[in-house]
Amino acid sequence: MKFEAVLFDFDGTLADSNDLINRSHLSVLEEYFPGVYTVDSVRKFNGPSLDEVYGTLNWEEKDTMITKYRTYNALYHDEMIRLFDGVAEQLRVLKDQGVQLAVVSTKRNDVLWKGIRLLGLEGMFDVVIGGEDYTHYKPHPEPIYRAMAELNCLHEKTMMVGDNFHDIEAAKNAGVAGVFVGWSQKTREEIAPYEPDYIVETMEELTNLVLAPSTVMQ
Repeated sequence: MKFEAVLFDFDGTLADSNDLINRSHLSVLEEYFPGVYTVDSVRKFNGPSLDEVYGTLNWEEKDTMITKYRTYNALYHDEMIRLFDGVAEQLRVLKDQGVQLAVVSTKRNDVLWKGIRLLGLEGMFDVVIGGEDYTHYKPHPEPIYRAMAELNCLHEKTMMVGDNFHDIEAAKNAGVAGVFVGWSQKTREEIAPYEPDYIVETMEELTNLVLAPSTVMQ
């Protein structure tokens, strides 16, 4: 097979939590910046860490804003999160083929695990890396390195799959293949400057990419 380890971002890649995240941000930003943001314009905050988002917007109120975000998010989490089409089925295919699977997320660990359990993915991953497991957020390569160390996988046989430029840049910085998912809120035009190695439109297409025969360099 072409790849032996697949690292997935969680939100917006495996879990369709986009509307939950957008509305969580909007609930906070409407309080601090009335009328400035819309559900569409907060898309750019889906991906970076909460520290980065709110630290940039209002450093003095960062911690309070993060608390308000998490309160709203927790209140509506269970009713607003679901799997993207084909995720469960294709993860099972990959696992049955002996592919190592991991989650590499900026999400707080307890909330990340809550989502994994709620969506029926518990036991599917060999490694789960949350935001409390490293010091530097994506696009720094540290989260990917942490997962790879636990998996003991080779760079040339590893891919990072995500829906944001942070995932693609982290993959490049770590020296692994970066894969952008076509079901992201971000458009191909928005991701193009970051030059992902691959773009897939469905989970089945991703599976086919992973399991494709390895090419031998001449």
